[in-house]
Amino acid sequence: MPVTESLPGALRALSDETRLRILSLLVHAELSVGEIARSLATGQSRVSNHLKVLRELGWIAERHEGSYTFCRLEVPPGPLADLWAALLPSLESLDQREADQARLAVVLAERTDARAFFDRIAGDWDVIGSDFEQGTGRLEAVSCLVPEGLAVADVGCGTGYLTAALGRRVDRVVCVDASEAMLDQARDNLTALPCELDFRVGTMEELPLADGEVDAACAHMVLHHLPEARAGLAELARIVKPGGTVVCVELLPHHETWMHESMADTRLGIDPKALEDDFHAVGLQDVRREMLGDRYVVESPAGKSIRLPLYLVRGRTAVLT
Repeated sequence: MPVTESLPGALRALSDETRLRILSLLVHAELSVGEIARSLATGQSRVSNHLKVLRELGWIAERHEGSYTFCRLEVPPGPLADLWAALLPSLESLDQREADQARLAVVLAERTDARAFFDRIAGDWDVIGSDFEQGTGRLEAVSCLVPEGLAVADVGCGTGYLTAALGRRVDRVVCVDASEAMLDQARDNLTALPCELDFRVGTMEELPLADGEVDAACAHMVLHHLPEARAGLAELARIVKPGGTVVCVELLPHHETWMHESMADTRLGIDPKALEDDFHAVGLQDVRREMLGDRYVVESPAGKSIRLPLYLVRGRTAVLT
């Protein structure tokens, strides 16, 4: 029988001094599990176990905010409310109450001191502070640094994932894909963009653009669909003006062989050093490579979520002298 249906069970639940100390803290404020643990000077896992009992008793309500769980005192009406009214005065005489209240005062004071808060959670901020609904905010902020007036080619544009970000910052995007159906979907997806959009059917090895037609070109997750990268890179270099930028995002080599058929991948990723060599071979300069914090997430035929690492290689076309 749950403790909420048994007064003797409730009395057993409240016979533990740590649970009484928790209730004494929650009389003053809603607290996170971590704040309760700090106020009691005890481990968070131990506090969680005690909170579970109090939650089953019906005296604790929870609120979730990101990775945090906040607890507040919420005694239901009826016999348990009468029990709480009788219990409340005795909390004043708990052996460790004075120390608990002193630590609680520090915890509550830190809530109003942003610097102290960030000093305390700096080691966990990569987890706590990096959870966003879409994850595009940083990309949009950095894209504001792109000079206005550019013309850019999105090669292998698919349904317009990359163009959606580019199109808010540049004047013109040439969207190229070998699939008419993909381009049709991209047209539907990108109608709200303020820039000029030019949709062209073509392969990466024979791009439907003139020499030096655009200021920059990007191929996002395209090269592993080709038998070899060099011919496609030569075309990217051809269509970009002197001094312009070519960027390619690719998968590291992997062993997900099912992607040959399910994802039409000709190669299972590309060796980064080999791709750098191909950049140099087609005449691109200042070639640089960097790993990306993002992952390509796909579901295998067995239903398993696969997270594949990504990297980026970029270079500049030669400046005419």
